[in-house]
Amino acid sequence: MYEAFWGLDERPFENSPDPKYLFPAAEHKQAIQLLGYAVRAQKGGALLTGDYGCGKTLLIRVLVQELERDGVHTAVIGYPKLTGVELLREVLYQLGNEVRSNSRLKLSRAVGRILHQNVSAGKHTALIVDEAQMIEKKSILEELRLLLNYQLNDRFLLTLLLVGQPELRQRVAELPQLEQRLAVKAHLHTFDLVDTAKYFAYRLGVAGASRPIFTRDAVEAVHNRSSGCPRLINNLGDLSLWKGFHKSVSEIGPEIVESIV
Repeated sequence: MYEAFWGLDERPFENSPDPKYLFPAAEHKQAIQLLGYAVRAQKGGALLTGDYGCGKTLLIRVLVQELERDGVHTAVIGYPKLTGVELLREVLYQLGNEVRSNSRLKLSRAVGRILHQNVSAGKHTALIVDEAQMIEKKSILEELRLLLNYQLNDRFLLTLLLVGQPELRQRVAELPQLEQRLAVKAHLHTFDLVDTAKYFAYRLGVAGASRPIFTRDAVEAVHNRSSGCPRLINNLGDLSLWKGFHKSVSEIGPEIVESIV
């Protein structure tokens, strides 16, 4: 593709959740620290929300890497639009124990066994539910809350991390018994122009760039068109590099960005 033309080792603006491309913006760093604290301190739960395309899933990938290095047993559910029984089965599957029973009691007991086994092995357990705004039924959120009933006298056996778009906050607020157990809350916003420029420099640097490729005006044009949303920044950045390659320009100016439909 265009990598060799721009002196890059790889494409810098892919929207895949590659942890090495997590730009350490202040909000993202703080969110990782807060969520990590909730798990390491064995709190009941935490909530991460963010505007569409602001890097929540990528942030979670980085957090999982950190937690697993610390010996935390992590399970991630990426598609939570499930029935109660399906949810418990998926929790067990992600924790490494597939159970095909349709009995909530048997499934719940199986979850409890894994949590106690982890404690005996000196491990804490974290359950991360991504795209949690997709959970429409309060009964499913209640099913997740019930998992927090697995406790010892001094700590929770499971930390639940709910991750989703801003509307998730309202859904959680409608269940005070769940909301009160989420000891930590964080939110990710879109980037301002300064962070957008830093984001460009960071991503291009990770991809192997040895010189500036986008002019200041081009970065500003990307920011204006994307409103600072990282996913949209990636789309514009990638297409700009492709278009600049086909035009054989030496740098990306605002006219390239503005020509993208």
